[in-house]
Amino acid sequence: MKLLCCADLHLGRQPSRLPEGLAPSVRAAELGPAAAWRRTVAEARQLSVDAVLLAGDVVDDDSDFFEAYADLRSGAEELADAGIRVLAVSGNHDVRVLPRLAEAVSGVTLLGRDGRWQAETLTGADGVQAHILGWSFPHDTAPGDPLADGLPPREDALPVIGLLHADRDASGSPYAPVRSADLRAAPVDAWLLGHLHAPDLAPGPRPMGYLGSLVGTDPGEPGPHGPWLLEVTQDGTLSVTHLPLAPLRWEEVPIDVSELAAPEQVHVRIAAALDALDRRVASGTHRPRAVGCRLRLGGRTRYRREIRRLLEADDPRRSVQHRGDVAYFVHAWHLDALPEVDLHALAHASDPVGLVAARLLLLREGQDDPARQDLIQEARPHLRSVRESRYLRDVGTEPLDDERIAELLDAAALRALDVLLAQREDLAS
Repeated sequence: MKLLCCADLHLGRQPSRLPEGLAPSVRAAELGPAAAWRRTVAEARQLSVDAVLLAGDVVDDDSDFFEAYADLRSGAEELADAGIRVLAVSGNHDVRVLPRLAEAVSGVTLLGRDGRWQAETLTGADGVQAHILGWSFPHDTAPGDPLADGLPPREDALPVIGLLHADRDASGSPYAPVRSADLRAAPVDAWLLGHLHAPDLAPGPRPMGYLGSLVGTDPGEPGPHGPWLLEVTQDGTLSVTHLPLAPLRWEEVPIDVSELAAPEQVHVRIAAALDALDRRVASGTHRPRAVGCRLRLGGRTRYRREIRRLLEADDPRRSVQHRGDVAYFVHAWHLDALPEVDLHALAHASDPVGLVAARLLLLREGQDDPARQDLIQEARPHLRSVRESRYLRDVGTEPLDDERIAELLDAAALRALDVLLAQREDLAS
């Protein structure tokens, strides 16, 4: 038996941080959840799977009925024509709209309505059978543990595959908190989870983990995304394979600017890094249509100020580069490279250079120092209030967690250190 499994489609959501230069070669409609769903349907037909399983948040918002209806219906009808069933559970985003869609779209079965466990038995083309056990959100929030009321008793030796939208190991979460230990203890042979968008489904005799979003719609969802192929053999053995079908992919690209013979070489380094990324992407089984890149320029260089001026004058965010049929664009770049100075030596000075150097060392080396946390907490309300300002466009829409704030403070401190050192040089001359 072959099952194609996915979660967090969020039909109705549109990708963010796409540059205008992508069109007309690649349209936004070719990169979002609807396009990822079409790719998944085509792959299901190509692989002749027996069913497609959806672990919640199929629709982005309960108000997206008609927008999601067209996409879900066309895919479900294609699958039905090929004899492929669709079984789904609802998550916190689609608790009301998914049941209505299941009623309106032939071939879609909703499991576990009203927060009650429900099992459906599937029979594969070769006679292999398995039970699909599902639980759907009864309301927008579900603060109780879905496993607390117990699962239906196991009546035979057929494999049981659990389909659940939940917040794993997050005590007190309003989104169906479950414990990993309880999932492992349950009489279930595989747990396919939805809710968190980073895929972490662990292979092995009892696969368990998050399927991840079908496509990352913003830079906060980096790396390969797509459905998982779950295969069940005659003896009940389970195996899973990730299929990175997402048409849009986000990647962080490290670039070492140490030992540049001249600052102008930075553009050559960036082009080489994108070529290397393309070779890695091309080595996979499925190629995306577009790849959004966050450039991290690190190392040590005496050309920090020159590199920044060059990148601001000829900004890589303004162009789209094509490698074959894949469009690569830079949505952000960060000059993290250290100046060719000894921060520890500078930090002993009592002038502004010493103060900034000391703060940089605190951010980079003081993970256990309460003063570092004080810096982050002091900066948090200021960053929240101005995150939409053009002066902080690199903040983006990603969550302002502690490490993101530390990154922003680090970048600001490096820029300030450059200015202060330049002033010191000017005074010395």
